[in-house]
Amino acid sequence: MLALKKLLLPIDHSQRCLSAAECVKVLAACCDPQITVLHVTGDGVQRDEVEPDDASSAQGVLSRAGFRVGLDRLLAGLTATFTDLPGDPAQVIVDYAHQQHTDLIIMPTRGRGALRRFLLGSVTAKVLHDARCPVWTGVHAEEDGITRRCAGIQHVACAVDLGPESGRILRWAADFATAFDAKLSVIHASTQLELVIGVVHDPEWRAHVWRATEAQLFQLIETAGVTAEIKLAPGEAAKAVSTAAAEIGADVLVIGRTPDNLLGRLRTNAYAIIRQSPCPVVSV
Repeated sequence: MLALKKLLLPIDHSQRCLSAAECVKVLAACCDPQITVLHVTGDGVQRDEVEPDDASSAQGVLSRAGFRVGLDRLLAGLTATFTDLPGDPAQVIVDYAHQQHTDLIIMPTRGRGALRRFLLGSVTAKVLHDARCPVWTGVHAEEDGITRRCAGIQHVACAVDLGPESGRILRWAADFATAFDAKLSVIHASTQLELVIGVVHDPEWRAHVWRATEAQLFQLIETAGVTAEIKLAPGEAAKAVSTAAAEIGADVLVIGRTPDNLLGRLRTNAYAIIRQSPCPVVSV
């Protein structure tokens, strides 16, 4: 069974971190975890206001006191420890998570205007690359001030590329879904399933590919010993997975992320999926 006993919430006193804290409250409903709220000061100096990880704009950054009021309201009734540490934010977050055997890091993403699909905050990107534990990232909001409700988890989607790590990722997603008594769906994206305008397709060949892919997914599900519905997603991985997650109404999307081995189509698309996903993403 999934154990989310230690959750790590890094903060920078921004509105987007309050949105991440709302997700922490939802996650805490299943396992009564120990929550650590980690603020990295950068140079070790306490300030009333702290710049976000992308220094191009301070929009959405609250005063320390104002942020704490909002955070205390969101985490009311939960066991939370507040820690301030100096250093490089991404490195401190990763090191702290490893030292404390954290089960899940909860991070927001960041994006603005036409660039929202292309930019992650530098700290979040580094944590995703270096952390050994799963990382939860919120919806890639266009503006810091946007409030996105994290109301509950009733449907978990798991995207797999049918590579060697797919079974491990699917079992984690199944345990996560079970913890919340949620429905589980498996998504697989492939350009071979896509009809392309102006290209002559052999209907029999496409049907064969579709059936063969379904058979592989059924075998994966059976081998993993889980119960899940299948959703095939024609097209390029990031867009197809994100579209499929929206179509089935997923509350959370689980994907693979292996920092030491970035080979494999889905893992190389992990950042793009996180940027485009309509729901929070857990990278395992």
